[in-house]
Amino acid sequence: MKIHNLKVGPIDTNCYLVEDETTKECLIIDPGDDAGAISQLIEKKQLKPAAIVITHGHWDHVGANKILKEKYNLPIMMSEEDVFGLKMTDSPAPDQNLKEDDEIKAGGLVFKVLQTPGHSPGGISLYSKEEKVVFTGDTLFKGAYGRVDLPGSSPESMVFSLKKLLALPRETKVYPGHGQTTTIGAEQDLPATAR
Repeated sequence: MKIHNLKVGPIDTNCYLVEDETTKECLIIDPGDDAGAISQLIEKKQLKPAAIVITHGHWDHVGANKILKEKYNLPIMMSEEDVFGLKMTDSPAPDQNLKEDDEIKAGGLVFKVLQTPGHSPGGISLYSKEEKVVFTGDTLFKGAYGRVDLPGSSPESMVFSLKKLLALPRETKVYPGHGQTTTIGAEQDLPATAR
């Protein structure tokens, strides 16, 4: 597996192209903006996009959905509980509703859907036990977690979701929606007051 990261849009959203190096198939996770830059990287690396996966429906994670869906004829996958967020953008409606324990595949890569609400009601994370990685959207950041003062957010749900993520194996690498990567172990080791 190879992970290509682009920081896109006005608040530097992490867009990830997750590549199966054998087949060159990839998932596009959170194409927040700049469809041109995302397409350029796809062409440069000769990738074959399989799907657009949205961790949550906020505007800064979905801005390039429409162009990329049309250009590569891709399904958009996300939780139906976050579809309300798309109404403020030009994103098409999702083609597949993602739920807990669903599997998303690209080539030989398989990711399990974890429902991680809190920042938004339909937030999800994508976990691969085999690759030891998790894409957490705006639920878990390096040394922090997503805002819970937005419409549809919930501090109680965030506590539940953070417990779920922090129960993953320590060596799991965390790829968040903004900022730097971290590991589950590094986040487990933070004192409770640090969050």
